[in-house]
Amino acid sequence: MTLESLEKIGYASKVPNKTVSTYSAGDPAVISAQLSTTSKHFQEMLPYLQTLGARTERRPKISSYDSVEAIWRAFKEQSLESDVSVITSYGRIYNLFPKLTEEWLKNCEKGVYKLKNWRHIITDEPKDIEIGKRLTAIGQKVKAIRSANTHLVDLVVYDNKVSLALIDKEPFINIIESEPLALSMRGIFEVVWKDGKWVR
Repeated sequence: MTLESLEKIGYASKVPNKTVSTYSAGDPAVISAQLSTTSKHFQEMLPYLQTLGARTERRPKISSYDSVEAIWRAFKEQSLESDVSVITSYGRIYNLFPKLTEEWLKNCEKGVYKLKNWRHIITDEPKDIEIGKRLTAIGQKVKAIRSANTHLVDLVVYDNKVSLALIDKEPFINIIESEPLALSMRGIFEVVWKDGKWVR
């Protein structure tokens, strides 16, 4: 994805009065809000997209789950992957599902989940920072962005897949297998990552 494309969708902005085209990263809170809105709309359109995709040979593979058990099973499977980019609020998930989240964290600390070449973007809320420091202590790369009430959707990009999850009282997760989509989401992740602050 080019910088011009990122500018058009609000993820970057052009710096005025420069002889050479110069861009700055967009506000992470705005990007977070846009991701939340996109996920909500995607969930509403999912039945139609699945029907439409059935008519094409190159349709992306879409898996959708709406139970806590299935969502955690999917996340555990993702935890075995390498080169993963995550935008989430571990603190929010911990508050909703403390036992499951603590179990996952302890398995990370024990090395059950290696999280090789993972990068985590979290919010600057105290619980997120606390968990971020635990991940940093085991060698993870963690950055924080400004908290926003709209930071409700978890984005995970790995391999040629994109996972969008809403973890609340009525959770769901959509896993889309699409190389172009994964490439685009990695571009968005890089914009947010650049503007984040390291968690030490």
